Amino acid sequence: MFPNDFPPMPQEFMDAVMADPGAFAGAMGEGMEAFGSAMEGGADMGAAFEAMGDVMGPMCADMGISPEAFDAAGDAFMAVAGPAMQGMPPDAGPAEMGECIMDCAEVAMGGPPPAEFGDMAADMAQGMADMPMSDGGCPHHDVGAEMGPPMPDGFEQGNPETMPPGDFGPGPMPPMEGDMGGCTGDMDMCGGDMTGVTGDVTGCMGDMTGCEGDVSAVTGNMGPATGDMTGCEGNMTGCAGDMSPVTGDVSGCHGDMTGCEGDMGPVMGDCSHVEGDMTGCSGDMTGCQGDMGPMSGDVSGCQGDMTGCTGDMTGCQGDMGPIMGDCTNVEGDMTGCSGDMTGCQGDMGPYAGDMTGVQGTPPPDMMGPPPGDMDGGMDAMDDAFGGPGSDMAPPPDDPMGAALDDSAATSDAGAAGGQGPGPDPMAPQSDPGMDPGMEKPEDDDQGGAIG
Repeated sequence: MFPNDFPPMPQEFMDAVMADPGAFAGAMGEGMEAFGSAMEGGADMGAAFEAMGDVMGPMCADMGISPEAFDAAGDAFMAVAGPAMQGMPPDAGPAEMGECIMDCAEVAMGGPPPAEFGDMAADMAQGMADMPMSDGGCPHHDVGAEMGPPMPDGFEQGNPETMPPGDFGPGPMPPMEGDMGGCTGDMDMCGGDMTGVTGDVTGCMGDMTGCEGDVSAVTGNMGPATGDMTGCEGNMTGCAGDMSPVTGDVSGCHGDMTGCEGDMGPVMGDCSHVEGDMTGCSGDMTGCQGDMGPMSGDVSGCQGDMTGCTGDMTGCQGDMGPIMGDCTNVEGDMTGCSGDMTGCQGDMGPYAGDMTGVQGTPPPDMMGPPPGDMDGGMDAMDDAFGGPGSDMAPPPDDPMGAALDDSAATSDAGAAGGQGPGPDPMAPQSDPGMDPGMEKPEDDDQGGAIG
């Protein structure tokens, strides 16, 4: 998706670039090298863009582009590319991002860019993919956010459905063609081959090539989607891939839906990595992978490859990758658990390890870290008892420590002189003022001698 309103591209810039596209592509290449070097040197993204401009500016001046026109052209391109990059899926590869950059150039320039821009876009996309991202961020989302402009409230990176339709559109579209006999409604925002499309297309936008069936119940950008839309409802923006087996309201879903089938109405989130019949499933699929066919219930909070899991997933959370079997009677954070959950019951959050064969609530010895991970527990014991790995020492006024030290010293002295061990300092001691033959009087009710 691209913004509908952005600064115009200066004609001075357009004329110079169309006259020598190779020179501009070379300047862009040098600029990207400067950008990458700055990032590798620890610069933030803003400083890296400044380094890029410092290299490209003089090269563009040699082409006859004034500093003012150069800055205005940069503003126009970034106003288009910033939102477009942020709307791309987080796992979009260099090939997809190269195509996105070419589309941005076409939107910003008002027509197809020179062929020489193709290699430039590919290099730029690969440069972003190679960017050091120590925090695990998404390069093209971060680059897009730095380019600007500020995105509207409610926008979610990677989910173009959250871009307001009045402010954003599908961008470059081919002219309409094909048999439109079955179409009705407003077709102004549509393009491509309409053959096979039927119903009211009002609210649909983008390249309809590859789409077929009744689109009366859907709206939004149809460009990345293909297949028979009959049975689908809601906003298609953000959805891609073959929608033929899918039914229900797909509003809230995004990503490549190829392989998904069934009623997606209660489902939301990124469906790029899941497949199978979603009928009976609900919740946010973001982070889930694998075949969801044998499952039902709310999968919000689950992540990892769910293939092999069955039953109602409501209440389950965490990494389901090492888990299989029927999860109907379990809940909680499964991270750390593995094996077949069939037969297990209750909250699995406090437990870890292989649950294969467990019936009911797991035994207490399965609480805590998985078996074999004893370092944490031993370290805690060392700290508690002053053993290896502990820097704790008894306090200097500890009477227990002093008594033990005295006992050890007496024992050592006796051993050195050939004598037996001395009296045990911990043994009960008689009152020196009492005759040993006398019986000890019982305590009175006052609990003391005074009174």
